[in-house]
Amino acid sequence: MEKFARMVDAFNETTGRYFALLILPLIFVVMYEVVARKIFHSPTSWGFELTIYIYGAHFMLGMAYTMLHDRHVRIDVIVMQLPQRIQLWLRVITFVIIFIPFVGALTYASIVFAAESWKIFEHSSTAWRPPLYPVKTIMPVALFLLLLQGFSNFIKDIRKLKGGDA
Repeated sequence: MEKFARMVDAFNETTGRYFALLILPLIFVVMYEVVARKIFHSPTSWGFELTIYIYGAHFMLGMAYTMLHDRHVRIDVIVMQLPQRIQLWLRVITFVIIFIPFVGALTYASIVFAAESWKIFEHSSTAWRPPLYPVKTIMPVALFLLLLQGFSNFIKDIRKLKGGDA
């Protein structure tokens, strides 16, 4: 199990660093759109929509990397006052009761959502009309990576509870 956790961690570390680079085309598109709109008074038909797609991909694909490095936003004022062992138990319990059902259901629903889009080769209803099925495929991929990272963290938490290092 520890080998699985190490593989997931390594994969999410590597892919997370590459997914972070999506910020570069996002910056380029935003800058291009601002210059076209404000200086040349000629806004694009695709700039705003592409910005949304790139930012969405950046946000979604970064979830597993963020979880790997324990950087998700949470309010744990009370939990941080508890002993480390109780904190571990709470993480294990909430993983089983909340994380697996919630992220599992989201992953399943996003697979259905993306499959429907692929089935009809869905395109946007805007004037630009880009294909939406590749964009919608990002959701199940990102949620699956998040689910894998959750299992990796769960394995490491169980190991800590047994007295080992993570």
